[in-house]
Amino acid sequence: MSHRAISQTILATVLTLVYPFAVIAEIRTEAVQPLSGVEIVERCYYKNGGEDQRSRLLVTSTLANGRKVSSKYIRLWKNYGGKDGIVDKVVLYTASAHNQRLAFMRWGYVNGSDRLADQWVYLPEMRIVKRISKRSPEEMDWGFSDDDLRVRDIDEDEHRFVEERTVEGKAFYIVESTPRHDPVYGKRISWFSKGKDWEHCLESRVDYFDKEMKMVKKQFVTWRKIKEAWVWETGIVKNFRADSTIVYDAREIEVNVGLKDREFSTRALARGYRR
Repeated sequence: MSHRAISQTILATVLTLVYPFAVIAEIRTEAVQPLSGVEIVERCYYKNGGEDQRSRLLVTSTLANGRKVSSKYIRLWKNYGGKDGIVDKVVLYTASAHNQRLAFMRWGYVNGSDRLADQWVYLPEMRIVKRISKRSPEEMDWGFSDDDLRVRDIDEDEHRFVEERTVEGKAFYIVESTPRHDPVYGKRISWFSKGKDWEHCLESRVDYFDKEMKMVKKQFVTWRKIKEAWVWETGIVKNFRADSTIVYDAREIEVNVGLKDREFSTRALARGYRR
């Protein structure tokens, strides 16, 4: 596999892991009657992901030709909460026998900022850290464009509560979110597991539709609560356009471990993971 192909693969993989494992925002506390799409999104979409996270990831991709590719990663993530315009930082190190020491880093900035996310990849054979540009929204071969993975502001979409639905004994709130401005999607339909209370109401499935309202992707998630933080334990992305499926299994998940700022630098990226 070429350096370019390797870089694109790890970039696409880590981008899918940056946001779904930790979604943080201020949640409105007042009740709204009757139940609305906005209220459900505010209470169920925005979840505390902790101050930082460390985990191991097993990523298995099934490509259009039926070929399966598995890779292992060590993932470090830290929440900056908008300080100095930074939302969060993430580093992903390969832990597989192949592509050893290949690493990726991303710094995400607050919504509405003129600054695009900063992204770097370390190429061990060349011993260089290379900056990577943002992908086009149309590049969804691996399941997501870059814009899919940031936490959306509540007013970026119009949210309509569709119905409550029970599937295999599990109750869901179904919400249709239509973006006011989006170059790719016509709408998203989110399935929020009802849970015993709002704390346990979680986004379990998302259906993505293009401008012609044809479904192009489905995303399924199982959650785990650790130290009052919610993290993804398993994620599945089925991409109908690329005819691919990616399964993410998070293991050895640790929350609030006290990661230092120096762990999220180009120097650390080139040095490799040290614990």
